[in-house]
Amino acid sequence: MTEDTARGAGVASLPAPEVSATPTRTIARLSSRQAARRQRLLDIALALLEKRDYEQISVREVAESAGVALATLYRYFPSKDHLFAEALVQWASTLGPDLTRRPLTGTTAAERVEGALLRAARAFERRPQLARLLMRFETSDEPFAHEVLTRLDTATSAVYLHLLSDLPVNEARRVVRVLDGVFDSSLRAWSFGRLTTTELRRALSDAVGLLLGHLDDLDHDQTRPEVRTR
Repeated sequence: MTEDTARGAGVASLPAPEVSATPTRTIARLSSRQAARRQRLLDIALALLEKRDYEQISVREVAESAGVALATLYRYFPSKDHLFAEALVQWASTLGPDLTRRPLTGTTAAERVEGALLRAARAFERRPQLARLLMRFETSDEPFAHEVLTRLDTATSAVYLHLLSDLPVNEARRVVRVLDGVFDSSLRAWSFGRLTTTELRRALSDAVGLLLGHLDDLDHDQTRPEVRTR
């Protein structure tokens, strides 16, 4: 989800993750007017989801708020799940651009990864309905749900991998896989009231410390003045 200008010197603009809220082949077939209408439906679905839970929102309400017929909505999204899944993926894909607008302040890769994870956690804390919607897909055995989770993972993992660009690629991927697991399990426990907000954040910080604490030691060693001996 960023590119280091120099080791420990902060974070520059992040590359956009290679993920789309809708498969590229589908978007390519839309006219500019259709694409704008489809985006309006997603924006309204997300706005409603930030106020009420998924179960309390109907697709008819989304269509009416967007000023389109219900049949029109279904031409873009074959089901309610598809509509809100696209909205969730699009929302998750904003983490990279958000880090570009408001760069992380950490001086080490570990500190920046922790900062990115905590920022993502705070976004869910402000929108618990989205966390519960994510859990809905996490616990579903539908093939569509697996596809949604894969796209969500692509949207967020690219950010963390880029923050760990100093590590060998395979090692960085293993670290991100473990951090994703800790994030998902902690977010699930928080969304069901089994963790407090403080405990959620502590779990993320602890995971980063255990997995990446050695990077801070390396950074400090490289900046420590050389001691001459006779």
